Amino acid sequence: DIVTLQILEEYLKAFRGCLIIVSHDRYFMDKVVDHLLVFNGNGNIQDFPGNYSQYRAWKTEKDKADKAALEAKKAKTATAAAAPDRNASRSRKLTFKEKKELEQLDIDIEALSKEKADIEAALCGGTTSVDEITRLSKRLPELNAELDEKEMRWLELSEING
Repeated sequence: DIVTLQILEEYLKAFRGCLIIVSHDRYFMDKVVDHLLVFNGNGNIQDFPGNYSQYRAWKTEKDKADKAALEAKKAKTATAAAAPDRNASRSRKLTFKEKKELEQLDIDIEALSKEKADIEAALCGGTTSVDEITRLSKRLPELNAELDEKEMRWLELSEING
C-alpha cells in the first residue's frame, strides 16, 4: 500500500532515535537511510556513511579500480615472464665473464653498503658541518641508485647461477 509506505517514510524521517532497517526496497532505503552496515559474508561487516544509491555508485567505482589494478598487475607479470633474459637464464650457465662480474658485484655491494652506513651515521651524528651535510645529502641518493642497480644485476646473475 503506497499511502501506508509514505506515512511510514515520513514517520521514520522525523524519528530522532536510531533504527535498524532491513528492506529490499531501494527507493525506500534511499529516502530514510543515511548510514549502512553492509554484510559481506564470513563475518565481514562494512560501515558505509550514505544511502544505498551512494553505496552502489561507490562500489561500482571501487570494482572498476580493483579490476584495472588487477589487469595492470597481470600485464606486468606477463611482461616479466616474457622477458628473454629471465627465460634464457634458466637454460644456461654463467660465462666466465659473468662469474667474474658476480664476484666483483659482491665486493662492490659490500663497499657501497658500508659507505651508505657511514653517510647515514654522519648525517645522524649531529657533529657534521653544514657543508659536509650538504655534500653527503647529495651523495646519498646517487649511492642508493648505484646500489640498487648493482643489486638488481647481482640478482639476475644469481638466478642464472642457480
